[in-house]
Amino acid sequence: MSKRVGIAAIFHETNTYGSPTSLADFPIQRGDELIALNKGTRTYIGGMLAGCEDEGLEVVPLFYAEATPSGKIAQSAYENMKSELLSLVHSAKLDGLLLPIHGAGVTDETDSVESDLCEALKFSLQAGFPIVATLDLHGNLESRLGQLCSALFAGRFNPHVDQFERGWEAAKCIAAMLRNELRPEAYVEQIPLQFPPVPTALPAFVELDEICQAAERRPGVLAARIMHGFPFADIPAAGASVCVTTDSAVVSAEALAKEIAEEFWAQRDNIKVARYSAAGAVDAALNCAGERVLINEFSDNTGGGAPGDGTHLLHALLETDVRACFSHVFDKETVKQAAAAGVGALIDVRLGGKTNPMHGDPVVAQAEVLAICSGKFAVKSKMGTGETIDLGLLATLRVGNVDVIVSSGRRQTLDDGWFIKAGIDIEQYQIVALKSSQHFRAYFGTRYAKIFTADPPGISSADLTCFQRRKLKRKVWPLDTDAKYPQ
Repeated sequence: MSKRVGIAAIFHETNTYGSPTSLADFPIQRGDELIALNKGTRTYIGGMLAGCEDEGLEVVPLFYAEATPSGKIAQSAYENMKSELLSLVHSAKLDGLLLPIHGAGVTDETDSVESDLCEALKFSLQAGFPIVATLDLHGNLESRLGQLCSALFAGRFNPHVDQFERGWEAAKCIAAMLRNELRPEAYVEQIPLQFPPVPTALPAFVELDEICQAAERRPGVLAARIMHGFPFADIPAAGASVCVTTDSAVVSAEALAKEIAEEFWAQRDNIKVARYSAAGAVDAALNCAGERVLINEFSDNTGGGAPGDGTHLLHALLETDVRACFSHVFDKETVKQAAAAGVGALIDVRLGGKTNPMHGDPVVAQAEVLAICSGKFAVKSKMGTGETIDLGLLATLRVGNVDVIVSSGRRQTLDDGWFIKAGIDIEQYQIVALKSSQHFRAYFGTRYAKIFTADPPGISSADLTCFQRRKLKRKVWPLDTDAKYPQ
């Protein structure tokens, strides 16, 4: 009889400076729906499903709740989801459990959703019950998470193009555990280091990944991974770390984690974001005569918990006569207004700027309604290929010379599917602008030789000095230039 392995998780990247997150913000997949929505996708769960099939394990799909990154989760919402998840796990008669969790979940009362959830699971299941988790490399990991899970498999890349592989190796690990072939141990080594989201194509991270890959070729090493952490969270554990899983009979996870952490710390001066003001990015783009360029708005990235209705970059584009397209501004009210007026109508809009004053004033202008359409489509990018995105209703507006996609749902732009759904051919524009910090690069990075990063004020800005921190008591570099490792 095949072993029964459950899949369950609550997945959220929490920007504690963002708007609160409610239970209604979490679409929940239960039972067979979890398999139907994820099988064949390049996601953590897609990899878990494939790995379990390879190993002849019986998948028991239980519960998966994921919300677009945003502010703190309401404690009542978390308790509601946690209670249902625990009940399903306890009644399923499982042999093991796979957890596709993030690592940066925060509630009104809990600084680590992942530690809290894993603690509840560990101490309510029988001793030695296999719990194997995948992690986003932007997780802010508490040290205790390593004791609460049997094994941890964190992502290697940003953009996160390796989600499938991480899910697959987690499934292979739990299969080996259930065959009594290994007894893994996980260890998390925290490092006093914070930095904004950066691509792992940076030379510093290429070198660190090579060190990790070399470590994984050693006998008994299952995973050795760099964790970037998530700086837009005011919690004690916010920051970088190293996450290692080994076969405990062969090698110490703690010793290896500390070894890699020394290398990570040594690279701290080489971790930087090249960025412009909104106007500076537009000026740089305009200086590329005859070339098609892309501008990404780093500081209003919904993938980092920002509202997605910031207007700094849009204002900067409108102050020129450049022909540009923009994906996208989150503004339910304006979508509703455009839909009521209909295609071809001229409407007076107050576009964006409705959530957080840091993100700019509304764009007050007359706009032509070019299109109204559904925002539901599948991801083409390697960053989650096959995953279904639903931005609700979309409106395409022409404001001045800029064609702007306006959405009634929040999600960062990953590929040209966002534009295609809105009726925009990006090949026809001198400048393509979008809201994303790094994940857009998985698709657009090979298509645009010139990319300029705009980083105006916003709650996912690369300027970490603008965030007030009350809970972070330890010194972290570069906010504290005298921070040391080891401490």
